[in-house]
Order: sequence, then structure tokens, then C-alpha cells
Amino acid sequence: MTNTINKIITASLALLLACNTTDKPGKQVEVKNGIVPIAYSKAGNSDTALVFVHGWAINREYWKSQVDAFSKRYTVVTVDLGGHGASGHDRSHWKIEDFSDDVMAVIDSLNLSKVILIGHSMGGDIILDIAYKIPDRVIGFIGIDNFKEVGVPLSPEQHLQIEEFMKALNGNYKQTVQGYCKTALFPPNYTDSVSVNRVLKDAANTDSVVAAKALSGLIEFMPKETALLKEMQKPVHLIISDFSPMLQDSLAKYSKAGFGIKTMHGIGHYPMIERPDEFNKLLAETLNEIAAGK
Repeated sequence: MTNTINKIITASLALLLACNTTDKPGKQVEVKNGIVPIAYSKAGNSDTALVFVHGWAINREYWKSQVDAFSKRYTVVTVDLGGHGASGHDRSHWKIEDFSDDVMAVIDSLNLSKVILIGHSMGGDIILDIAYKIPDRVIGFIGIDNFKEVGVPLSPEQHLQIEEFMKALNGNYKQTVQGYCKTALFPPNYTDSVSVNRVLKDAANTDSVVAAKALSGLIEFMPKETALLKEMQKPVHLIISDFSPMLQDSLAKYSKAGFGIKTMHGIGHYPMIERPDEFNKLLAETLNEIAAGK
């Protein structure tokens, strides 16, 4: 009898020890890119991870509807880029390559080996850089309202407009960024005031130094898109708004592994918050295509 009790106690202790050595619910691995803490959220449990990367002057909360919808099937990771959201600000450079390193720090720390990258707006160039750096870990690539004018150089007039905009951004950040977001990223007289006001508020509250340097870094990175797209080993999948034109021939010229485009009509630049149900349906279709090797 004593021997039986000892076996029960030994087995129970072994079980408790095993439970204590695994990650507890809610416990997160700390992630840093250099000295900069990188905030992220992780939900679900699958060998395939969806890694969502937000765009300029917003944060990972823009993917909440996608976390809720897809974490039952996938591991879903959302990241606050350095200088955004709850991530740290303690560095002086905010280029696309810096942001891709932020995301890769999360991918490495969580040991994600089968990753589908999903990047909105500026996040498209970030995931493009990631896919180039770690191609063996990327099984899918999805851009959200980006890569619409690949390989089209800026005109002298556009360069001048950018210079004037950057001066205004550095001179009066909040007024300039709110004016830009409202007029350039949404249709005129747009009825979805909730989405518009959310973007205006979040963009205005973003660190102005980070936002200005990130925008400069994006403009600097854009000429690299063509070369990196040629290196892409997976098809480029896009979910876009028809608010701004899509130059499909340009994308076809450089996307050697193929591409697919799904278009949402009558919305602005933020489809994941403007029409989340429609967006999630298109995203689910795209994920199924990736799973089928398309």
C-alpha cells in the first residue's frame, strides 16, 4: 500500500513539475530590438502564424477584429512597431529596416517557423524586407492597400510636394497629419466617421519625431521595392481599396512568383476597421489560397 501511495505522489509531483515548466496562460516572452521593448499580442495555438504589421502612425489594435476571427485556426501575432503603440521609443532611427527588425525580433523570440506576413500600408514594405531576410520561414505574403504603384518613380512635382509636406509636418504636426489623413486616405464626405475619427486621433497622438522619420524612411525605401519583389519566393496577395488606383501591370512586371488582388469598393485606406466582416471574408479566402499553394 505504501509503495502504491509513493507511486501516486511521485506521479503527481512529476505532473505538477511539467505544468510549472510550461508557459502559463497570459505570460509573454519579453521582446526587444536592441534596447527598444517591442509590444505585441499573441492569440491562438497553431504551427502556422499570422503576423500582422500595422501601417504608419497607427498601432496593433487595428487588427482586433482579425485576432478574434482567426485565432481559432491560427496563431495570431500583432506587433506595435518601435515608437508606436506600447513599444519603446529609445532610438534615433526609424527606417523600414528598423521596423522589420522589430517584427523579426518578435518572430525570433516566439520561435515562429511558418509565418504568413500581413502588412497594411507602410507595413507592406516592412513585410517585404522581412520576406527577403528570412524567406525560409515565410509561407505567405499579404499586403493590405499597398503596392499600387510599384516601380513608378516620383515626378519632380511630387518630390516638391513631399518636401513641402515634410516641412509642414515638422512645423505643425497634429494639424498637418490630421488634414492629410482626412483628405488623402478617405473618400470625400465619407460617412464612416467612426473610422475617420479613430485614425485622426491615433495619427495625431503618434510621436511626431517617429512619424516624420518613418515617413522619410518609407520614401527612401520605395525604390527598393522592385528588386525585392523580384526576389520574392511566394506569390504576392493584395487586399485593396478602390479609393486610389491600382497599376496592376506594374505589379505583374516585378512579381515573378505571381500575384492576386481582391478589391473592396467604396471605402478608404483602412479596410480592416472600416468593413471588418467583408475584409475577414477576403482574408480567409486568401489564406485558403496560400494553403493550397496558390
